[in-house]
Amino acid sequence: MEKHDGPGGRARQLKASGFSFDMGPSWYWMPDVFERYFACFGKKPADYYSLRRLDPSYRVIWLDGFTDIPADLNELKALFEHWEPGAGAKLDKFLEEAAFKYRIGMQKLVYKPGLSVAEFADRDIVKGLLRMDVFNSM
Repeated sequence: MEKHDGPGGRARQLKASGFSFDMGPSWYWMPDVFERYFACFGKKPADYYSLRRLDPSYRVIWLDGFTDIPADLNELKALFEHWEPGAGAKLDKFLEEAAFKYRIGMQKLVYKPGLSVAEFADRDIVKGLLRMDVFNSM
């Protein structure tokens, strides 16, 4: 169900004056990327904006009501446990794997210039290749 004349969520866009703006909900992902970019110009993100953590992080609307998604990790795990016993532990495992993939991906892959395959002959990359699910479909 969509209240607008086109797709919603992360797919929704506002087009105005030659610009496109994503209108869907989001988080401030990868703050280290923003910090690195701003540092290239001798600046910090805080020179231009301040961040405030929202709680709840967002609201999921269901046909019969809504669920607020808490910002606190322990509260989120408790919510998941309410829906599915054992889901809190599964979230911990998922976050552990995501942290590994992010660390290797950002530190060992993203900032490489990509000029030679030899750039990727790194022990951590080779060791974590299967764990990073690079051969799996999204």
